[in-house]
Amino acid sequence: MPKNKSLAGSLSLGAAKLCRKAQSHKTLYLLGGRAVATLAVGAALSVGGVSEALRNTHFVVRKDLESVRVVKQNGNRSEVVAKIDDGFAAASLFKLSRILPERYVSRQVALFNDEWLPELQPEVATTSDNQPGLFNKVHRINDAIRRQFFASAVPYGSTIHAAAQKYGVDPALVAAVMETESRFHANARSPVGARGLMQLMPRTGRWLGARNLNDPDQNIDAGVKYLKYLQNRFDGNLNKAIAAYNAGEGNVRRYDGVPPFHETRSYVKKVMTRYQARNEQLQTYAGPDTDGTR
Repeated sequence: MPKNKSLAGSLSLGAAKLCRKAQSHKTLYLLGGRAVATLAVGAALSVGGVSEALRNTHFVVRKDLESVRVVKQNGNRSEVVAKIDDGFAAASLFKLSRILPERYVSRQVALFNDEWLPELQPEVATTSDNQPGLFNKVHRINDAIRRQFFASAVPYGSTIHAAAQKYGVDPALVAAVMETESRFHANARSPVGARGLMQLMPRTGRWLGARNLNDPDQNIDAGVKYLKYLQNRFDGNLNKAIAAYNAGEGNVRRYDGVPPFHETRSYVKKVMTRYQARNEQLQTYAGPDTDGTR
């Protein structure tokens, strides 16, 4: 056999070895054919001779909450060559990718980064000859009214409003989710282990930067960050984002909408009802001279 194998031969050999291994390896078996094939490509990269064929080529395994993307990078070009949305398979693939040579494969947790955070817009005064800066004045008045409303009428309202401003989420939505999740009890804990005001699982909380989910400030910040993430993942579709908060992003994508689970459908209805009621309370509090919006 020639010393330097062809690229096709090396990939075939790598795939064959990994597929044989999958027959006896429980985790690989559960991953399914597509994930095994993806790993086979990566595994083949360590076979002699491939480094020359794939010069300047690198694979990045990017993981978010419930999916993994394998991105092929060649110079300035990037191409997604595989995507796995099943949470278990995605997590397993990410772990298994650690066995591959780092010179060819690197890993990236892309759950929460600056790409999905709202940009802070500088305050620009209007140039109207008749009413200079009127828009900014009204904005500040409305914002002050909202802040005062949440501080006085909603448990943990000041923290809710601050986190909502930080991530660009409606504080009334945050309050509705919190009320539905925990009834504003900071030490709430579900039978499956979700904790605190926003009922986050410990693993999710760590990803979101919360080390102590019983701490209201950390819990609220992480929960609002998660809501913003889900809103971006579903292009602002509120029903899908709320459903994903309850049932998981994977289930919402699987059913392309609110999953047909009684618990989730009831959850979405409760959150939306409380969201509307909170906005009506805010409008009443603001009075007839303002619209209660930011």
